[in-house]
Amino acid sequence: MYTQAPPTASGYPQEKQQLPPTMPQQPMGYPQQQQPMMMTPQQQQQVQQMLQQMPPQKLEMLQQMLPPQQQFQQQFQQQFQQQQQQQQQPYGMGSMMPPTPMSPPMAMPINNMQNPAKPTPFPGANPNHKQDEKHTGKVQRFLGDTLVGRFARASVQTASSTFKMPTALSPWGDNNPVTMPNVRYRDAVLFTTFAFVGAPLIEGADSLVTDMFGADSFVSEIVSSGATALTGTGVGSTLLKYGVFQIVEQAIDKGIIEHMLPEEEKMIQTLNVKSLQVGIKHKLMGVDADIRFAGIYPSSDQKACEKGWFCPYLFSSSRTPLVPRANDFAVAQFFGPFLGADYALAHKLLAETPHVLSLCDANPQTNIGTNRLLILFTAISPFRANMWSTSRRPGCGTLVFHLFDGCPALVLPVTSRAPITAWSPWTLSQMRHSARNNPLYGQQGFVGQWGSGGYRPDWQHEQLCEWLDGLVSLQHVEPKVQGCYADVLGRAVSLIINGALALENAPKGVLGKVDPERAGIVCFRY
Repeated sequence: MYTQAPPTASGYPQEKQQLPPTMPQQPMGYPQQQQPMMMTPQQQQQVQQMLQQMPPQKLEMLQQMLPPQQQFQQQFQQQFQQQQQQQQQPYGMGSMMPPTPMSPPMAMPINNMQNPAKPTPFPGANPNHKQDEKHTGKVQRFLGDTLVGRFARASVQTASSTFKMPTALSPWGDNNPVTMPNVRYRDAVLFTTFAFVGAPLIEGADSLVTDMFGADSFVSEIVSSGATALTGTGVGSTLLKYGVFQIVEQAIDKGIIEHMLPEEEKMIQTLNVKSLQVGIKHKLMGVDADIRFAGIYPSSDQKACEKGWFCPYLFSSSRTPLVPRANDFAVAQFFGPFLGADYALAHKLLAETPHVLSLCDANPQTNIGTNRLLILFTAISPFRANMWSTSRRPGCGTLVFHLFDGCPALVLPVTSRAPITAWSPWTLSQMRHSARNNPLYGQQGFVGQWGSGGYRPDWQHEQLCEWLDGLVSLQHVEPKVQGCYADVLGRAVSLIINGALALENAPKGVLGKVDPERAGIVCFRY
């Protein structure tokens, strides 16, 4: 069993980037100006008479030629004169209209690097967030969701993926550049029907066969579950989740760092797998995903595609990811575009996970003043026929998430720097390879052998802890944990990794529907 000593109480050191001081620069368009000379009252009257007699077109040209600073001064003087005229009017006339307030001169644009814009937080008390959701135009989505439009978009995406294949993975996170269009059963019926009539095949006409083949209005449903699997709801599950945290706290109080407690070993035994069919509703059409990578280092094998195992979640909801081949990373972070289904999925996974280690109030309906991050080990699979093209349905990406009763989850309060979702590049297939090659697995812990693709559990533990330590909002952590939160964080991440490694000892047939190359540790913000 892999055990890893948690970080010290002081936390992981964070490198701070120090930018050299920048000298103020004069704009290139205007030379350095000297102090203006004072004019006599006679000269001011002459200038005003000339301006009044000047045609309006020439007056506008003169205003455009003036430097910005003089324009601001001129506007300020005009407003001041208007206010004086209003104050000189009699009470019966001027008092009916309040004087217009003087607006300050317009400020010059500020450098974005000096005052970076902070992302808008999404408190957990508001689960809808419709005002923050991105969407594409209705006409573009209507044409793109037709059967002909889907074939056209698939052809364009295939050509683009083929062109980028030497430098990046495909949008599905593999080495196959071909993107198949999504063709449903109702599309075949519509195509056969309209072929005889000769009418155009449009998406709006599929309401004729909706009752026969089902609708796209679902959010999530349980596909399969074991007989004794925990549902994650009810009083019993709540007591179990609090009991899990007490186990970790007890191990830290006793100083048991290098070995696991019997309660912890029992908790990471996987006996059942729950499959959730999830629909990610969206109004997007061909939008690029904003993915940023933490802990970048050169790739040892540019042909490997394990690091893109979670890309189908984004591409099925019309958010095209781009994962480079030249570099590997510790964590892939997704920052947009945001969908309301991202938070709904986090709430559903939290409710269905049997074991939850929480460093704050994990209830999504409770507003703790900041966001929370759900970290868990899961697996994904296509909607039908083991083909990822079936998951990219019009307006609703559909996938199947697999939850393991022996893999606990972790909930942390995070700052506004946290991404919408993130994933670790290491897959269950790589973890299995390291577990099988370790003869001491399950007896004295992991001895440090390298697995497939250079995987080591202690390395993954260090990557996740360092990344999470930079996102945790310490002021929102439970007061009893704030003093030793680094130890609790390291212990909880160890349990997540150990739960994944223990899947090698799961009963036969339990992992039959799980693809080990599409399973790993993911994070969802809510």
